[in-house]
Amino acid sequence: MLPPRRSVWPPPPPATESDTEKLARIEAEREAKRVSNAIDDAIALEREHRKRPSNAKILLLGQAESGKSTILKNFQLHFAPKAFQAEAEAWRPVIHLNLVRSVNFVLGLLEIRHPSTYSRTTGQPSTPDSALSGQLRLLSISLAPLRQVEESLSNRIAGSRPTEEYSEADRYHPAKASEISLRSGTGWTAFLRFRRGSTSVDRNEKSEEIQTRRILSACAADIITLWSAPEVQQGLKDREITLEEQSGFFLNEVERICREDYTPTPDDILRARVHTVGPEEHVIHMESTTENMRSWTVYDMNGSTSQRVAWAQFFDDVHVIIFLAPISAFNETLAENHSVNRLADSLKLWRTICGNKLLLSVEFILFLNKVDILTRKINSGVRFADHVTSFRDKPNEPKEVIKYLSDAFATINHTYSPRKRKMHRHVTCAIDTTATGIVINDIREVILLNALAATNIL
Repeated sequence: MLPPRRSVWPPPPPATESDTEKLARIEAEREAKRVSNAIDDAIALEREHRKRPSNAKILLLGQAESGKSTILKNFQLHFAPKAFQAEAEAWRPVIHLNLVRSVNFVLGLLEIRHPSTYSRTTGQPSTPDSALSGQLRLLSISLAPLRQVEESLSNRIAGSRPTEEYSEADRYHPAKASEISLRSGTGWTAFLRFRRGSTSVDRNEKSEEIQTRRILSACAADIITLWSAPEVQQGLKDREITLEEQSGFFLNEVERICREDYTPTPDDILRARVHTVGPEEHVIHMESTTENMRSWTVYDMNGSTSQRVAWAQFFDDVHVIIFLAPISAFNETLAENHSVNRLADSLKLWRTICGNKLLLSVEFILFLNKVDILTRKINSGVRFADHVTSFRDKPNEPKEVIKYLSDAFATINHTYSPRKRKMHRHVTCAIDTTATGIVINDIREVILLNALAATNIL
């Protein structure tokens, strides 16, 4: 019995093949070869990708409103720009909510200043008040629908919650626009994942979103007029309130943000503010094939005093800690305790972290953040020595203040660390993507070397 005939690949062309058929066959073989090569390249790339260590673990620590979430967004923008941009649409309702809450905060100040002018139940003017200009009375009427818009946006982002679940971030603060507060795991990251993964948006939600955009578009001119009104600006100044320095401030971008076709820019997303109660885990999948690790897991730890006890459970296998100190807060107090200076609290918190024995082998990266706000305060005449007496008679200049604070944090690290620890210091403005991108490049090697050392690759 003859052995079976082995097939030949590619099979020989038929003897009766015409010139046209020959050209078609050659083209088909060329395309098949191209597809085969592409598959081989993809397999080789995946094989190379799998050779890389899987993950680096980073903790973002610092008091509330120190800029942790903004730095996290910078990491996402820097290492996963496609995924970051894919979430732009989902950020629109958050940004709209930030804007609307600022407007309603300003309207609330007018209500406090002229209590006889407004009804607390409807938000509508009741009896005339000669102290309040006719223009502002009309603006309060035309902008009244924004109270309902705020409620609608809050429900869409956070859902309905029992009254007892609202944290201090939800409650009225006399010098600060309110912000939405979400529980860990159901916060803005879950919201973004849901929006990104949905192939279709609920019809009612889509209808609400269209309605919100139309209302904001219709109110844009009145919002601009309200914000530029001398009486409003004077009222804020009298109360020493600077909305421009608060997270989620968009009142200088009303015309653009209130357009019906508005899509958030990276800068808008960095400025957007959502307060999350509890730690939030973010996995950043590196989009560049040149990166030495496949992903970074970043934990954004809530910095409120009541939440700091939860930090220790994340200390075990962390590779790097990034500590954010908002150096502009030297003349501010904690939202949860107005008797505590924010800079003093930040220094105390840093001392506790440096002295923690669980972190003996962990390298620290210190961000002296919000340098832009610090500079504006000092240049406006605010005296640093009036709030930090140990500064004494040094020149009241931003450069001198930054050096003083940088040295203070370095001294604490040297004094309280159980053993000598290298510390990397950076002066940052988290909403400046260019400058922050340079800092991220600088610390990238630090993070990678620590992660690789921990996996015994180095």
